[in-house]
Amino acid sequence: MNRFSRDFGRTSVIVPEAVVREGEDGTAEQIMKRAAASGTDMAVRGAGRSCNTQTLSPGMVLDNLREGAAPRFTGQDDLVDVPSGVTWLALETWLHQHGRANPVLPSYLNLTVGGTLSIGGFGPGSLHCGLQVDQVVEIELIDGAGRSLRCSPRENSELFQYALGGLGQVGFIKRAVLRTVPHQAATPVSRVQHAGLSELTGFMKQVTKDPGIRGYFGMYDRASWYSQVSYASETGGTETGGTGLAGQAQLVPDLPLRLHEEVDQHLLPLLDVESRANIWADYVLDEAGLDDITGLLEELIHEPPLAQTLISLYFLVIQRPQPATPFVFAPALDAPVQYGVGVFTSVDSSDSRALAGTKRVQRQLLSACAKAKGRPYLYGSHEFDAGLLEGFYGGAALRRLEELREQHSLTRFNQRAFGGPRP
Repeated sequence: MNRFSRDFGRTSVIVPEAVVREGEDGTAEQIMKRAAASGTDMAVRGAGRSCNTQTLSPGMVLDNLREGAAPRFTGQDDLVDVPSGVTWLALETWLHQHGRANPVLPSYLNLTVGGTLSIGGFGPGSLHCGLQVDQVVEIELIDGAGRSLRCSPRENSELFQYALGGLGQVGFIKRAVLRTVPHQAATPVSRVQHAGLSELTGFMKQVTKDPGIRGYFGMYDRASWYSQVSYASETGGTETGGTGLAGQAQLVPDLPLRLHEEVDQHLLPLLDVESRANIWADYVLDEAGLDDITGLLEELIHEPPLAQTLISLYFLVIQRPQPATPFVFAPALDAPVQYGVGVFTSVDSSDSRALAGTKRVQRQLLSACAKAKGRPYLYGSHEFDAGLLEGFYGGAALRRLEELREQHSLTRFNQRAFGGPRP
């Protein structure tokens, strides 16, 4: 039970009354209906990577991690039908065996498909392919009445737009049908060192001008500032009109899997320590907003508490396919080019001063994101109030969300999706 009492953030302990699993405790439809009928608080947990108790519940937790579940091709346009409890690592490995791949993947792959689709999903491939939810053709959504609802841009489209990126507030995502692309066995990769934050962000703004670059992420890991770019062909961009912006490339086999291994080996051993609280947050901004928030970061990273508690900064460039689905709560803007900024900190739980100071800084960054008209990732360590929520999403969208939750018997479901009891 201890595993289900805390999430990756480890800032709070919420002990559930019961942990249930589909198959062992009934169908997903039966479990959802039973919880709603009894008035039980309920949350869905995949890999448990939320940072502010979003996947915890004092009532029932639906354990949706299903590493043994099998994807299948639908037989139409290389679409794959995926149970939501499968990890991206398992799915990508399976797809490679069939000559296919996901167009957008996070750097760390031991996350469930349903978990990342419920918050939007980004990665190096977002440079040209947008969000992970932009790859979704259809989902099966289970509501609190035990109904199975097929949702897509054409069928139950409103639920589709509220579910993907909305952190499970309009039902349990049971499965998803995803687009795939041909597997690229080896990818040309260049890593470019930078002198600091301003140089890195200046480089970020240039990558969309090089048509040869197909993937991008930037990083500050306390040792160095760097950008990593990848190309679609083994020529490293030289035959695709590339500008040579990133310099010489080296071929890397199975790039998404290698990147996952790098994160797994070097970052997670530091973070998977029970005595540490992980206070992580991601923001999406347009170019003006990027300048605002990085200007603030330039000041903060050299002073306590970030000078001691910062683990890394992570940067992405996002261009969504058009026309883009207007997901209501996804971290996405109405801008042709968007920028992702991740601020990852880790604090010894016994150091109350550092813990309070780091939370204060994250509140400052969230306010800066709101002022810049950006959007946060809902998995993060955000402390929302009613004013911030309305500023990010609009009062009409929030009111409609509560109406949908009422209509679908979900008023006690995923109550902490905004990082705490509903405002």
